[in-house]
Amino acid sequence: MPIKFLYIDDDETEKLQPLINELIHHSKGELEIVHTRVRPMQEIKCRFLDGGFHGLIIDQKLDAANEHGETVDYWGTSLAQNLRTEMIGDINVPSSPIVLLSNEDVYLKFYDLDESAHNLFDFTFCKKQVARDTDFAIKASKIITALAKAYIIARDEIPALRARNVKNEALLEPLLKWDSDIYEYTDKRFIDYVSSKSHDLHILVSLLLNTFVRSAGILVTEEMLATKLGVDVTASDDWQKLLLEFDAFTYKGVFSELKVRWWMSRIEDWWHENSDDSQVLRALVAEDRVEVIKNITGLESLVAIQPKYSNGKQSKKFWVNCIVSGTPLDPYDAIVANKPDLMPWEQVIYLDAKTTFDREHTPKYSVHPDYQRKVKPLHKRLTLDG
Repeated sequence: MPIKFLYIDDDETEKLQPLINELIHHSKGELEIVHTRVRPMQEIKCRFLDGGFHGLIIDQKLDAANEHGETVDYWGTSLAQNLRTEMIGDINVPSSPIVLLSNEDVYLKFYDLDESAHNLFDFTFCKKQVARDTDFAIKASKIITALAKAYIIARDEIPALRARNVKNEALLEPLLKWDSDIYEYTDKRFIDYVSSKSHDLHILVSLLLNTFVRSAGILVTEEMLATKLGVDVTASDDWQKLLLEFDAFTYKGVFSELKVRWWMSRIEDWWHENSDDSQVLRALVAEDRVEVIKNITGLESLVAIQPKYSNGKQSKKFWVNCIVSGTPLDPYDAIVANKPDLMPWEQVIYLDAKTTFDREHTPKYSVHPDYQRKVKPLHKRLTLDG
C-alpha cells in the first residue's frame, strides 16, 4: 500500500503536477501525493482523516483563490500549528508528518536556523530545488517517505510500550533496532532525553531525524567512518571489502534508508576486540591505524589519508570532517562552527581553516565566537612554508 500525503497549495494542480510527479517517481512507487487547493482548516482536517493520509505537505503562501473563487485568511505556518494542536489534543487525529514545500526563502532559512520551527514542520524543501535538481528531488522524496514510515512505527509501537512502563532499551527498540550491546554503549544523555519525549510522537521523530540520524556523534556516515579509520577511500581498492567487515554494525532503524550509517560504538568495539588493547584508535596517526587494520583483515590495498596542508604542521590524527569541504581533520586543526542548539550527544560541527579563511562556509555556517580570532592564526600555521 502506498504512503499517501495530502498536499495543500494554492496553485492549480496542473501547474504543480510536474513537481508532484518528480517526488512520486523518485519514491519508486512508495509515495502517493494528492493535491488540494485552499480550504477552511476544518475541511482540510476532514479530508486528511477521511482520505486515510499518512502525512501532509503544505505551502507557506496560501493567498490565491481556489477553483471556487474562495480564499482563506491563513498561512502555511498557521495551518500547521492548527493541525499540530489537533494531533496533540484529539485522539482521532493521528500524529503525522507535516512537510513545508515552499518558495518562501525567508521562512526556509528561518527553519534551518531555528530549532523551534521544527515544532511545526518535520522538514522543509524549496520547490525550485525539487523541480530543478534531481539529486535534491531524490533526497526530498526519500525524506518524505521515511518520515511517514517513522511515524507509523511510532504510532503503532510507542504508546503501547509506554503503557507497559518498559525500560528505555525496549521502548526505543522498534525505532532504533538496536541490541543490548549497542544500547549499553550509547550516550545515556541521548537515551534519557529521547525517552522522556516519547509521549509526543512528533518531538520524538524530529529528535531522531535531526539530532541523531542527520547528525554526527552516535552514528557515522561513510565519510566520517573513513576519517576515523584513517583510510583514503579514493586511493584504497579494498575499501568496499573493509566495509563488509562492518556490515553487522550498520544502523537499521528509522531513516536508515536515507544514507548508510554505522554505530560508532560497535566500530570501536571491533577495534578493541581485534587490536592491541594499548592502541586507542583516536590516539594513532592515520598511517598507524591503517597498518593495524591491514594486520587484522589481511586487506593490503588500503591507503592512509594524507594531510591537506603540505608544510608538515597538520596533525595526522584525523577524527572529524569539515562540514563544508569534507576535509579530514584533527579537531586541533579545526575551527568550530556556531550551533547554539547542539544537543549534548551531538558532535561539534567543524570547519577547515582554508575554507573558513576564504569564507566558503558562509552564509550557511558561522564561526563560533570563541574561534573567530583563531581563524587567521590557524590558517597561517597550516599554510605558511618554513
